[in-house]
Amino acid sequence: MRMSKGKIKFYQVNDKNTYYKFRKNIYRKKRILGEGSFGKVILVERVNPSEPNDSKCFALKISKRFRKCSKISSASKKDEDEKPKELNFIEIRELTIMKKIKHPNVINLNEFNLCREEREVWILMDYVPTDLGKFYAKNKDNKDVMNENFFKNIAFQIINGANYLHQNMIMHRDLKLENILYDEEKKIARIGDFGLSRQFDYDKETQYTDVGTFPYKPPEVILGLTHYSTAFDIWSIGCILVEICTGSHLFGEDNDLGVIKLMYKIFGSFNETNLPGFNKFPLSKKLENLPESKGFGLVNYIKFNQKFDFENNHFYDLIEKMLCIDSNKRISAKDCLSHPWFSNFAKLEN
Repeated sequence: MRMSKGKIKFYQVNDKNTYYKFRKNIYRKKRILGEGSFGKVILVERVNPSEPNDSKCFALKISKRFRKCSKISSASKKDEDEKPKELNFIEIRELTIMKKIKHPNVINLNEFNLCREEREVWILMDYVPTDLGKFYAKNKDNKDVMNENFFKNIAFQIINGANYLHQNMIMHRDLKLENILYDEEKKIARIGDFGLSRQFDYDKETQYTDVGTFPYKPPEVILGLTHYSTAFDIWSIGCILVEICTGSHLFGEDNDLGVIKLMYKIFGSFNETNLPGFNKFPLSKKLENLPESKGFGLVNYIKFNQKFDFENNHFYDLIEKMLCIDSNKRISAKDCLSHPWFSNFAKLEN
């Protein structure tokens, strides 16, 4: 991937208007959508001189994650801050993945700029007004919205997007409500935020790092397994679905041990019977002092906490297959889509 040769210019019209120039189009800043430790996301409007009425909005993600140059002579160390730094591999990886994907249930890349001089990476994506986290927080007690039709529609679209990624050998590794963008008007869900995503090879065993958000991390990752698979994403989606239909995180803790304790309450203590190879997991010994538990049962938990009625029996079967603690037995995204729970559902085209 080649860097931009020229410096990305910022066109200041006045204190309230900033224009961002890409190779194909110019975009006008409207407002900041969010900020984090590595950058920000800005709502921008396309400015097309030949078509004044073309004012489509996009989300512009500006990242500032750079690593220091590996080789700097002692004579030039004093000028280190002035020297361009290398782009962080996370941004390169995210761009590589986003350039590869195009699907109705996955956020699309429109344009990008890599600029060493500004030490920024610009990723221009489709703008979706909200995410499922915000939408759910606003509507979770609204029975006109939270019903079986909405639930099944959302579930199918998330799994459909994940299936597309897995077919293209991409693991998302951070699926959660906040990373599922949602267009309320069109009722379309789209997987976003590929900062932790990885490409993989089905024929090659690759080591990965411990990533993800605690309430959505599968047991094999929490227990230190580094050779995990797309089953990671299936577990996360299962957690999302339980969260939607019950109103709370299934494993709502912010540390490994806390999440495992909640898993024990649902599934019972981990052992060689329900999780083959358990004793060989790198972190299994840390659980030796946990009290034995028979587990309340996943279906019992959902029955006790569910917020609205839906086609239960087929869903219970599907969710147990998605949240199987043995990742080798966890259902695939492709098989999820053909599950009986979706048999009377108008499916989207891939």
